[in-house]
Amino acid sequence: MKPKSPQLTDKQQVGIRININLVVETKVLAARQRRRLNDVVEEALKDLLKKYREKGKA
Repeated sequence: MKPKSPQLTDKQQVGIRININLVVETKVLAARQRRRLNDVVEEALKDLLKKYREKGKA
């Protein structure tokens, strides 16, 4: 059997510092929605960028 080749991804790992209360709230939200934390954070960033693009400030 042929070994699986690594899948290419369009994601990049980043290291950032975020207020602990935001992290806890976001983890709770993700758990309640049965989603991964990463997916919730990506959604939030997309919404933020959309908001500023619509205002013409991005």
